[in-house]
Amino acid sequence: MMRIFLFFFLLLQADFLQAQEIKARVLDASTKQPIPYANVIFAENRGLVTNEEGYFSYNPEKEKLPKLIKISSLGYELIQIAPTEISEGIIFLKPASIELPEVFLSNKNLSAKEIIKKVKEEINNNYNFNHSKKRIFLRESDFSYIRKFDIEVDKSTIAGIDQALMNQITVRVPKVSDSYKEVLADMYGNFDSQQLRIIKAANLHNPQSTQSLDQLTEHLSSLFMNTLKDRSYLKVRSGIIGVKIDEDELKEEFVVKEEKKKEKTPEQKEKEFAESKKNLQKGSNSRVKRLMDGMFWKEDLTFNLFEKTNKYKYQLSGYAWINNETVYVIDFTPRWRSDFKGKIYVSTTDYGVHRLEYENTKPISKFGLFGISTADDVYRGKMFFVKDEAGKYNLSYMERETGESVGINRPLTIIEKNKHVPGRNKQNELDLDLNFRISQVNKLQLVVFESETIPADSFEKLTEAEDFEYQKFEAYNPEFWSGHNIIEPNAAIKSFVALDTGEE
Repeated sequence: MMRIFLFFFLLLQADFLQAQEIKARVLDASTKQPIPYANVIFAENRGLVTNEEGYFSYNPEKEKLPKLIKISSLGYELIQIAPTEISEGIIFLKPASIELPEVFLSNKNLSAKEIIKKVKEEINNNYNFNHSKKRIFLRESDFSYIRKFDIEVDKSTIAGIDQALMNQITVRVPKVSDSYKEVLADMYGNFDSQQLRIIKAANLHNPQSTQSLDQLTEHLSSLFMNTLKDRSYLKVRSGIIGVKIDEDELKEEFVVKEEKKKEKTPEQKEKEFAESKKNLQKGSNSRVKRLMDGMFWKEDLTFNLFEKTNKYKYQLSGYAWINNETVYVIDFTPRWRSDFKGKIYVSTTDYGVHRLEYENTKPISKFGLFGISTADDVYRGKMFFVKDEAGKYNLSYMERETGESVGINRPLTIIEKNKHVPGRNKQNELDLDLNFRISQVNKLQLVVFESETIPADSFEKLTEAEDFEYQKFEAYNPEFWSGHNIIEPNAAIKSFVALDTGEE
């Protein structure tokens, strides 16, 4: 009887291990610091990367847990470890000592620029351009930062609109706002054309303003509207620029605001949700295309490192170890009017790019006139590739951040005029000095979990994506992605809370 009981116990334990999720953090064995973007491979053409804090999780879904997983990162020894050997959710990688192969020694006299030339020559041989079906996870993160938000009242003849009210508004404006969209999908196609079949998606949306700020601005609007006399119009002027706003326009805007405050019917909410879902589907395809169009070998109009090689200085700064292979480490910096700097990690054997990191050194574009300034001041990214058993490089992770800053430092004058009231035409006046500085950053992250080759004609026959599960959240929900593989959320996402749900 005891043997039978022990036998069933072992069977249950085996089933538990097969269904169990692998969840761990990858750390440097020497410094105990997290290793971001390490490659975690579970099988041929199946893997993921650690997040910015070194965490990863893997759910085998309907499959058994792999007997071994391979973990590698730039500058570290590749290790193979069984899931049962992961102690307390921690995996340590040892820094690698570089062993230079013979084939590398024969090429050691190549300059950095000659290596870059060979990279371009070998692109068609090195990268997998076949049509494929890839299971991907796409995360879009949006951040808004208010660097400066000052409103000074120089003059006000409207009761209640004074410096004290503006100070309340300034204090209650949220200085940081974040929102996230997450999409699990199958991506069909190649680097030139893609189509997504979304499986599941979440929207963690954070409105730009809080409820308390809304109440203050509504109070400001109410004070202004209650002061306006019948048949008045407004002259709004900022410096030499001015516009006229008629009474009908003011009333129409006020009515629209009042309509928005009304409780929406279930039918209206359902219609808005369906529209939000449709926009997310359309936007996800667009964002993936934007990433794929930015591959380093394409003629990207912004990041043109390989098309405009004469605009950059290349320096061979050393060698590194990645995926049991020696790579050249090449730094590039701008020459003349170029915009980027970064690092390229190139195989010493076949000149394939394992990894590419870049960032802008100056604004991509900027504009300033009459106290208004704009600048596209953030453009940076990463591309990681993993070599398969056939020797072809496949995309494993891609990231791109773009951002802009807007500044306003101008006076604003609002004058109420009325020809039908006895006395002077000018009834009320509000003079303000505005000084705003706002930055916005959009970050796209795409990880490829698994890939399989498909015939080219099957891609052409694909129909529109079917329905998928989609939810909006006011706070991070750790259960939503249970049973699926995603980029492990960082601390900021886990702590996400919004006061209310905004529009898509």
